[in-house]
Amino acid sequence: MQGGFISEAERVAELLAHVVTRAVEPRVTQVEHVLHQLIERGAVRADIDTRTIATMVFGAFLRGDAAAARASLPEQLTTILWPALTTRP
Repeated sequence: MQGGFISEAERVAELLAHVVTRAVEPRVTQVEHVLHQLIERGAVRADIDTRTIATMVFGAFLRGDAAAARASLPEQLTTILWPALTTRP
């Protein structure tokens, strides 16, 4: 459904703002919160840009891929991102 809203944003700019406010922003904030918890535990480096990473992770799930392709995204993101974030070599 979000894809439909986003595709209409060119015609109805308020619609995109609504999607960002009601759907995107709360989810990005949740991912950012998890990253802060991981920083507090010492599992993730303290110098990371949590906002950018959270936006990037959430944005990956908005891709127009088939459900089967999206199912592998968590593993792919973890494999690619975790080495850059972790405090352990």
